[in-house]
Amino acid sequence: MVRYQFSKIVRAINDLTRHQQNHLFDELKSTLHHNKVVQTLEERLEKTNQCPHCESSSFSRWGQAHQLQRYRCQHCKKTFNALTGSPLAKLRNKEKWLDYAQCLSQNQSIREAAKSCSIDKTTSFRWRHRFLENSSQAKSPEFSGIVEVDETFFAVSEKGSRTLSRSARQRGGVDKRERDQRVPVVILRDRTGAMADFVLNYNEKEEIHDCLLGLIRRESVLCSDGNEAYRSLAEKENIPHQPVIAKAKRRVVDDIFHIQNVNGVIQRLKNWLVRFNGVATRYLESYLGWRRFIESKDHAKDPIAYLQAAIG
Repeated sequence: MVRYQFSKIVRAINDLTRHQQNHLFDELKSTLHHNKVVQTLEERLEKTNQCPHCESSSFSRWGQAHQLQRYRCQHCKKTFNALTGSPLAKLRNKEKWLDYAQCLSQNQSIREAAKSCSIDKTTSFRWRHRFLENSSQAKSPEFSGIVEVDETFFAVSEKGSRTLSRSARQRGGVDKRERDQRVPVVILRDRTGAMADFVLNYNEKEEIHDCLLGLIRRESVLCSDGNEAYRSLAEKENIPHQPVIAKAKRRVVDDIFHIQNVNGVIQRLKNWLVRFNGVATRYLESYLGWRRFIESKDHAKDPIAYLQAAIG
């Protein structure tokens, strides 16, 4: 558009009614958000620089589709775009993705996010778990220094299921004596802030070993409670182990060894989950990943960071 045409449009803004100005503002915001999303997606493809089908780096432009640049691989002859192979592939309304990412940064529930983005609650539900799919798998691969570990438990929840495998609870209560009604979660954290968590079927030694083997460097010190699984793991991996047993009034050993950091993570996690009025067990991994992203604090309030994490 030439300059005088643009100036003419700008001058005409004052002649619009308030309703027309609001409508124009919404259209401009939608366009800007869409362009920002497309830019973020294209930057991701430039960074990976490979075909999502065969990982070849030899591809060329092949027209456009759904307002995204399309490419054709010279090796496998398949076409793709910046979303191919990502959790957000085939989702619509890209102009609303930044608003939805903002809702995630504000810890909004599915219904609150649906209202904020003017989308249906089923769409909000689908987007939530697509946005969180990569975060649920993004765990620190290695821990060093003083590594704290502890387990916590969540009530088994079949929220959203059409049929229950058990009788309904009264007022959301759970019998803590019933082992199959609790979901154990093991959480690790070192003093640099690296974190990982694992949802277990049963709180058994062998299962804990399978999750933690190879994660902790041998020059580290493992701090835990009196759970026998951690002692045997440290012995098996030849890692120094420092138990901290609250019942023996030993919450801190030598002024440095404790599990207060990981216990703080657990307490913040449970307080944070209250706002969602219960999380279905099958989606617990997604919410744990979301909370890990928040705990990182680097980009916890940046909607672009949530979008980048969603596409990988």
